[in-house]
Amino acid sequence: MALEIDAALSGLNSNSYVTLAEAESYFAARLHAASWISAANDSKAQALITACRHIESCRLRVDRQVSTMFSPARSDQVLSFPRLRDVNALGAYIVPPRVCDAQCEEALVLLAFGAEQERRAALQAGGVTSFSTDGLSEGYGQGAPSHPVAGAQARILLGPYIQRGGVIATSDVAVGEFTPASGR
Repeated sequence: MALEIDAALSGLNSNSYVTLAEAESYFAARLHAASWISAANDSKAQALITACRHIESCRLRVDRQVSTMFSPARSDQVLSFPRLRDVNALGAYIVPPRVCDAQCEEALVLLAFGAEQERRAALQAGGVTSFSTDGLSEGYGQGAPSHPVAGAQARILLGPYIQRGGVIATSDVAVGEFTPASGR
């Protein structure tokens, strides 16, 4: 049974931002897309759906709690995009092109290096900081962060849509901002 991609805009059952035809068009113009070109259609569909899941597992700038410009276009849509602010020149909702491109890039990485990426992520999640095999060594920093999106190009494309974390500094001083002098 063939895997079905559902790329309906603001859909209730959507599992992808791009259709297989849109991805084919993207890769027709991309250099070094051999892993995509040589893959079977079922594998391509699996890669696109998995790539969409990876994107959805990021800390996306989407506000599902209150109605803001960062809220999904429909409150009951499954995927995060389009948001209320994601419209074209005619005012129609669209998935931002960078998100669609990121999904294609992530799908390519999954087809080319998927099993290897999963192995690395599992090692890092297990606390491994380095390993060697067949003359190849890899090391990871202590607590190396794992990102749900494996592809570097996909992460770059998604950059504007991912919430940044930070440290919240507090003070025991009732009024005013935290300063080094206010800490005890």
